[in-house]
Order: sequence, then structure tokens, then C-alpha cells
Amino acid sequence: MIAAPSRNFRAACLLLCCCFLVLILPSLVFGTQLRLTSDTILQSFERDLPDARGQKALPAYQYLQIDYGDREEAALSFHGYGWMRINLGDDYFDDTTTGQLLYAYLEYDFPTLDFVGRLGRFYVFEGVANVAVDGIYGRSQLPHGLTLSAYAGQPAALSSTNGRSGDYVFGGRISHHRIGRYEVGLSYKALANDGGNDEHFAGFDSFFFLPGRISLQGSSVYNLKTDGWAEHFYELRLPLGPVEFRPFYQRYRFDDFFIESDSSAFPFRFLAGTGNTLEVMGAEAFLYVDERFELAGVYKHYEYGKRFGSADYYSLISTWKIKILSQVGIELGRMDGDQARDRFTLARGFFYWDMRPWFVTGDAILVDYDRPIFGKDQAWFASLGLGRGLMGDRLKVKFSFDYSDDPYLDNNFRTTLAAHYLYD
Repeated sequence: MIAAPSRNFRAACLLLCCCFLVLILPSLVFGTQLRLTSDTILQSFERDLPDARGQKALPAYQYLQIDYGDREEAALSFHGYGWMRINLGDDYFDDTTTGQLLYAYLEYDFPTLDFVGRLGRFYVFEGVANVAVDGIYGRSQLPHGLTLSAYAGQPAALSSTNGRSGDYVFGGRISHHRIGRYEVGLSYKALANDGGNDEHFAGFDSFFFLPGRISLQGSSVYNLKTDGWAEHFYELRLPLGPVEFRPFYQRYRFDDFFIESDSSAFPFRFLAGTGNTLEVMGAEAFLYVDERFELAGVYKHYEYGKRFGSADYYSLISTWKIKILSQVGIELGRMDGDQARDRFTLARGFFYWDMRPWFVTGDAILVDYDRPIFGKDQAWFASLGLGRGLMGDRLKVKFSFDYSDDPYLDNNFRTTLAAHYLYD
């Protein structure tokens, strides 16, 4: 007896069908440009879990992106992206085959009309919106520096949660700008799962250009359902000669930021109802000594309202660009906090060496804890990769080996063979 295909598997098949339809129906667009990006990844890894040691896996992944149409000349174009995983024999994953259609939509974009419209499955990243939608979207440039956008449909992330009946999402954003001076916007989002009002947010975002190449950006999100501020984020950028200084401030209130109802769009809903808050403040500084050498420093202070206490993180990163694409860098960091897991020293080294058509990558991290966690006082991670460009760099093949050992997982290794192909 053959098992019925999963919903995600059918979604991945739908992506392939959409690609085929676009290829055989060129009348859908005025242009004839086709761009295909394919990533094929074969992995092999073994993990020692607390209740099951020696868990082996051999999954194969296929990622496919298609863009059809010329945005500069054509009014209508198609864009799609999805992935599929097939397990070639392992005891780690529950499902043998799975996949997901991340987006697939028709876009109408006519520059002379100052209007963009989308129909299908697409992502919205505007104001308080960070959601995948099966529906319709439109954005228009209005007179006097105004921009209006709106979307409506069903949230794609909830398609497998008790069916799609009663699921909906809608929202929009209105903004005003003056080129080279500022942009301010107001946004709104409402989302329901099975008819329940799970998310109800409003937000404000802004970007200001100040004299001396100084800029200020930030956003605030208000939870209309819980009647409280969910998030604040603001950052100031101060260029001071060869140094760029970036102080910032972030604040999250868990009861307003996370969604307590049964909604797969927020997997960390267990943090809602804890009454906890998190404030992160600090600064980043970048020193551009010359075209080859860059130095960066980071300081972050974490302050929890309940539990976890506070912590301070300091980091120094230096990067040398040996050639146009080759570079090597080191990072040294220190975390001092009230919790044992937040008291450690970090050291990292990384490089990318271009030897056309070959290239080599490497990354190694050592974390040394002040006190043992689950009997271990260190965490290791190392990665080494070797690749080659073929067919004028349209095809890149890379083999990498990763190893990690930390207080939470023992002796984990992974080998990856990846092929990236671009047809344009």
C-alpha cells in the first residue's frame, strides 16, 4: 500500500508544475528572459542525542528558484521558489519525503504607473508584517510623497493547522517620504487561525537622514490584542572619519511580542504569559583602516526583567582582504552574565581563499565556559570546504566537512556535497 503524499510534498510538486506552465505559456509575459537557480545538497551526518546515540541521516535537498520576465520591459512576470527533501535511508527524520513551496506569484510591475501588484503565494516584509500570504498584494506611489500598500489572503504558515477554514490575514502600510531626508510609516496586521483573532498589531517605522551623513532608523510595534508595546528598536549611525559608530536600543515584552494562542506562526508562544521583558542596548564600531583591513568592535548589554538576570557581551573582529574575493579574519568575544551558560570566552577564525577556478573555505569556533554545563566546559565547531567553479562559474560544486561537540550534543559530524547552478 502506497502512503498518500504529504501536504508539503504536494506543494513542492505544485512549484514544478508552475515552472512548467510558465515555460510553455510565454504569452503570460511580454519579455522572454528566464532565470533558473538550482541548489542540490546531499548531506550525511550522525548525532548522539541524550536518549538515542548514533542517529544517522542521509538526506538530499533540492532548492529551485525561477524568475521569468523582464522587470524593466515587461509588465507581467513570474517568480517561484521551493524546496524538497528526500531521505536516502536514515533513522533521524520521521518523514521520508517532504517539501515546501515558499513563494510562487505573478507580479505586475509597470514603472510608468507607479504600481506593483502580486497574486499567489508571496512574502510581505513591511512595517509589522513578516508573513507568507496566499492572496493578493498591491503597492502604489501616490502624489506628495505618499506610498500605500495592502495585502489580504490566508497565512501560508497555518495551512496545515486544523485546515484552512477560518484562516485569514490582511494589513497594509502608509508612508510619507522626502528623498534624501526622511521616510516615516504606519502599518497594521490582523491574522486569524481557525476564526480566532491570533495577531493584531500596529506599528511605526522611520528613517531619517541628518547632516554630516548621520542617520537614525527605528520601529515600534504595538499589540492591539494585549494592549501593550511588543517591541522597540532604534539605531543611530555616526560616521566619524574612518570610524562608523552605531549605538542601538532594543526592548521586547514577551507577553505582547509572542502569541500565546495555538498558532504555528509563533513557535515560541510558550514564552508568552511569563511576564518577562528583555532589553538589549549597546554599540557597534567599524574602523576601515584601508581597502584591505577592517576592524569591528561590539558591546551588548542584556537585561531581563524576570529570571536570567543580566549579561554583557564584548567582541572584537578583524578582517583582512588578501585579494578581491579572498579574506581571513579572527574574532575574540567575552560574555559575562548571571547565568552559568552566559559566562564564557569565545574565539573564532575564518577564511575564504579564491584560487580560480577552485576555492577553499574554513571556519572554527571555540567556546570556553567558566563552569561546566552538563559536564562539559567547552564547545567546539569546525568547518572546512573545497569547491570549484565550472561552466564559467554558472555551476559551482562544493564539498564540506563539519564537526561540533558541545554540552547539548555529543560528537556531531556532517558532510555536505552541494551544487549551485545558475541559468540566465
